[in-house]
Amino acid sequence: MQDSGTTPLQSPGFLGALTTVHFVIIAILAVLAIIGILYGMKLSRERRAATRELEDAGHLERTGDAPSEPVAPPAPTRVEPVAPVVQEPVAPVVEEPVAQGMPEPVTTPLEQSVVPPEPPIVAAEPARAPFVETAAPVVPATPAGTDLTRLKGLGPKVAAMLVEQGIPDIATLARLQPGEADAVAARLGTFAPRLAKDRWVEQARYLAAGDIAGFEAVFGKL
Repeated sequence: MQDSGTTPLQSPGFLGALTTVHFVIIAILAVLAIIGILYGMKLSRERRAATRELEDAGHLERTGDAPSEPVAPPAPTRVEPVAPVVQEPVAPVVEEPVAQGMPEPVTTPLEQSVVPPEPPIVAAEPARAPFVETAAPVVPATPAGTDLTRLKGLGPKVAAMLVEQGIPDIATLARLQPGEADAVAARLGTFAPRLAKDRWVEQARYLAAGDIAGFEAVFGKL
């Protein structure tokens, strides 16, 4: 019996099985990586949705500085050139021979050369930077005459939506029946689940009855 020169590890059947195992392991790792990516995307969406709900409910404020307007550089100071003072030449006084017996002429001050005084040097006032008025941040206004924002988790935006539906105050909200409350919630868009989750109708009934102690015992400090 002749030896073929191949070992069991080098046989085609063994190599085929080894290749199949490699492909299976690679496929499993790829599936796990895809599952991890999809799970991370789901967590990111849930986190953004929770942050948006807190901002809309007024529990979390958006921050951010408005970009400041560029301030124009100060205008260069213009210095007026000062004209040099030129003195007029003084003519030499020539003494003329005076005849005996004649009075000597007298030179009056007006006949002398008058030198104009030097103009005073006035320091230029530095230019002031222009005043830039900064716009005040816009704050959403709560609808006038409503006290709906006293409820836990109900911010100005939802209060405005309730006023548009004919619910201007806590007393009106407290009188809603279950079917009416469901109809109101259906028109709140993304805030629809909050009406039942935060129990706004139940909160309104405590406050409409003036039962502050009962409200705080169930929902916390006002």
